[in-house]
Amino acid sequence: MRPLRIIAAVAAVLASTFAVPQAAGAAALGPRPDFRLPYACNTVVALTTYNGHTPVGKIDMYKVPGPQTGVPVLASADGYIHETFSPGGLEIAHGGGWFTVYLHMTGVRGIGNVKRGDVIGYVGSVGTGTAHLHYEQLANPNSTTNGDTQHIVIPVIQGRTANPTPSGPFNMTSTNCGGATTPPSTPGKQWVDTFADAPGYSSPGGTRTGTLYKGTNYVYCRAKGPKVQVGSAWNTWWLKTDLDEGNPWQGQWVSAYYLSRWGNDVAKDNDGNDIVNC
Repeated sequence: MRPLRIIAAVAAVLASTFAVPQAAGAAALGPRPDFRLPYACNTVVALTTYNGHTPVGKIDMYKVPGPQTGVPVLASADGYIHETFSPGGLEIAHGGGWFTVYLHMTGVRGIGNVKRGDVIGYVGSVGTGTAHLHYEQLANPNSTTNGDTQHIVIPVIQGRTANPTPSGPFNMTSTNCGGATTPPSTPGKQWVDTFADAPGYSSPGGTRTGTLYKGTNYVYCRAKGPKVQVGSAWNTWWLKTDLDEGNPWQGQWVSAYYLSRWGNDVAKDNDGNDIVNC
């Protein structure tokens, strides 16, 4: 288990209906799943790495052409999201000792079953300076419930060994064409797009506590608070959410001024529904 901010751990798997064996003892490694690029069907993706990006097998992915921020990230294969962690990451257990890891995302999907092609987050720059997707495949012959850094292997994606070098990046076209789904409308959460990093506060207009990164994020509810205005744009609504970084980071507030789809003093989700009042 990665020693980072863990939202849920392997124990949650026990409640799942996904057929991942629960024993953590010695087990033969199962066949490698048919992993696909974690991007929408027919998207061209650059697979890159750099000197010092160790162990071998870690890949940084970029959509070709850009921009990168906000591009949906899809599950490479069927599985169970058994943990989420900083920076903007999650790990999927695929059964047979196989796992995938995805980092630097916004709108990270929560614990639960996923099918190949389901949206699990959005490309972002959480914990890094440049928006991209960090991707890993892991193989742990001794556990079907957790993979860690020492289990990273050179990925095989769409039947091709994906082992770029610093001087030899290459492009691939996604065959992840299973019909992606957006994150489910979890009770108590609504999805919104923000156009810039938004400062987070302990209460509407209260003490600064952290930052919500730009991109697609969930919010819990809205409340009126101090007016935030830049030029002619303004908003008096505040949104309760979980920040990407900060202390504390859970249950904090950002101004609805940062919503990218709506005008002055409007607080709606991406489907055009009013965000529920707190």
